[in-house]
Amino acid sequence: MNILTPLIKETELTPNQLYLLYCIYVNEKPLHINIYAELRALKNAGCVSQEGKITEKGVEISIKLPVAKKVPKRTAIVITEECINTYLEIFPKGKLPSGRQARADKRNIKINLEWFFKTYQYDWDTVIKATQLYVDEYERKNFLYMKTSQYFISKMNPDRSRDSELANYCSQIITGDYQDDSNHFSEKVV
Repeated sequence: MNILTPLIKETELTPNQLYLLYCIYVNEKPLHINIYAELRALKNAGCVSQEGKITEKGVEISIKLPVAKKVPKRTAIVITEECINTYLEIFPKGKLPSGRQARADKRNIKINLEWFFKTYQYDWDTVIKATQLYVDEYERKNFLYMKTSQYFISKMNPDRSRDSELANYCSQIITGDYQDDSNHFSEKVV
């Protein structure tokens, strides 16, 4: 709170007013304050216009807030047919031991990838590396219990929540928390 004390004295705004100004600046919904009373005070102070838009004065104050750094928006990843083909080619052709096709329909893949990129902040290269890691891991096990290309991205649970094994593998790629077992050998003893 010591950080805000000079700003409170300088601007003559209350902590709640500074909080609401911050929320307007970063486009977040404010919580646990009387928005209307604080907004009226911000309008009277000239920090917010009558339409509820932040003014120059409001921006100048917001920049001084220790937490009010504008977060750059994520760039949308365009999912082209080439991207889908690259993703699907990593999976084996034909059926898995479960009896399901390893490669799902391109339309289903596109829908699931769109959901994935809206939900998670991984880039396309990480997705490809994670997918390759997953398929390589299961190839050594003869694809036993491997998920299809669609369910690897997103699987709907009975409670309507979604799981993403792809997100788990992307996290492993980012953190480097995986082991390369490619030089592992096994010998069957009879």
